Order: sequence, then structure tokens, then C-alpha cells
Amino acid sequence: MTPHIRKTVAGAILSLGLLLSMAACQTTPSGESLNLENESRTALREGHLKAAYRLTSLLVARFGPSPFALNQMALIQNRRKKPAEALRILSHAHRLFPSEDAITLNLAKIELYQGSPATARLTLLPLLAEKRWPEGFRTMMGRIDIETGQLSETSIFLHEALRRHPDNPLVLANMGLLNERLGLAKKARQDFLKAEALASDGALRKHLLALLGTTAP
Repeated sequence: MTPHIRKTVAGAILSLGLLLSMAACQTTPSGESLNLENESRTALREGHLKAAYRLTSLLVARFGPSPFALNQMALIQNRRKKPAEALRILSHAHRLFPSEDAITLNLAKIELYQGSPATARLTLLPLLAEKRWPEGFRTMMGRIDIETGQLSETSIFLHEALRRHPDNPLVLANMGLLNERLGLAKKARQDFLKAEALASDGALRKHLLALLGTTAP
């Protein structure tokens, strides 16, 4: 596996992390808006993207933009392979609802996925400064710092994430990438092996196996 292909495989782990952990905004709707939210959630969960898009658009048209609706629309567009549109929606949502942690985290995920780790780090700085760290924040910061070369910071975030979630395959996969960058090939392989054994997602396991294929035993 060439370095370019290897970098692509490592990047695929990032994109899987985005797809698997897009946080959902919690709202307290009532009546018709609640019904539309539930129908949109169900449609998306069952893979009916057109129906989910239509229902979410109707929700916005009738009740105005909300953290849930905008986050849901971004997630739908990301699932439709339209990350640029998801980024546009989340940037708008972040301007409207700057204190919504899920919106902030998801915006940073998209920015990182689009190849802008420095921008993603700037997006997360308010959460970092205020120690308002939602689920997935530590892994996200660790991944960003791998991309920006701040490996000591990466180690702090990922070790804390691993302490909280020792059997999370995505955390372990990123820990393997960190150890690989540090030149610790044996530790990296151990992390990849454990992540592969725990990964239930076929795509994540496939990419981990590709990495293992180029990591010396």
C-alpha cells in the first residue's frame, strides 16, 4: 500500500467517524412539530432520504429553523453525499444557535472531513475554553490534533476518551493512528487489532484490515 493510499484509508476512518457519530440535537416540541420530527427521524433511520428531506423541509416551513431541524437537514445532506451542502447548513445553524453544542461539534466534523482541520479547531475553541465538552468531543479534538501535528495534545484527548470508552473502536482506531505517527508501530498494530475486533460496522472493519495489512506484526 502506497503512502497516498494509506493516507486515504486513514481519512476513510475519519469520514466513518463523522457518519457514525453525528450528534442529534434535543428539542422539546409539541403537537404537529413533534410528529414531524418523529416522522423525519424514522424516515432517516430507515434510509428513506427523500422522505426525511421532505418532512424536515416541511418542519422548517411551518415552524421556522430550529437546532433539530437544521442538524437533521445537514445529516440528511451528508448521507446523500452532499457534504458541501451539509457544511453550508451547519454554518448557518451555528450562526443562529452558537450555544448548541451538537451543532458546533457537527460543524467541526464537517470542516475536518472537508480538509480544514485548523478551521475545525477554531470552531471547537469555545467548547474547549469553557470545558463544555459534549459526547465525542475528546475523540474529535484528538483527531484534529493528529491532522494539525499537535501530537502531545492528541495524546491527552485520546487517552481521556479511551479512559471513558475503552471499547470504542473509533477511539482505538484513532489511538492507533496517533501511535503510528509517534513511530510506535507495535502499539499502533495492537490498537488496530483491538478496534477491528470490536467494530461492528463492516466499512470500519474493512479499513482497519487495510491498515493492518501494512503494519508489521
